[in-house]
Amino acid sequence: MEIKSERFVPAPEALNSLKKRDVEKLTYEQKICLDFLQKHVKLDVESSRKLMEELQQIGRITERQASMIVNILPTTRDEVRLVFAKERTMPRDEELAKIAETVNKYVK
Repeated sequence: MEIKSERFVPAPEALNSLKKRDVEKLTYEQKICLDFLQKHVKLDVESSRKLMEELQQIGRITERQASMIVNILPTTRDEVRLVFAKERTMPRDEELAKIAETVNKYVK
C-alpha cells in the first residue's frame, strides 16, 4: 500500500468516515475504533472543523495540535497546558486561556 498524502483529522471526522463504510467490511481494528469513537466523540464534524480553524488562528497552534485539542476538548488552562506538555513551545498564559475559552464555546 502506498501513502499518497497524510493529514491530521479530528475524531468526529474519523467517526464520520468509518460510519460511511459497510460495518461488515471493516477490519477488527476499525470496528474497535468505530466503537470507541461512537462512545467518546462529543462534537459533530462541522463544529470540529470550525473549532480547529478558530484554534489555529489563536497563535502558534499547528494542525496536529488543534486536532489533539478537538479530540480531548480541554476546558481549563491546566488541561490545555497538559496537551502542550511535550511540545517544544508552550503557548503563553493568555493563549492558554483563549484556547480554553474557545473550546468551552463548543462543549455543551
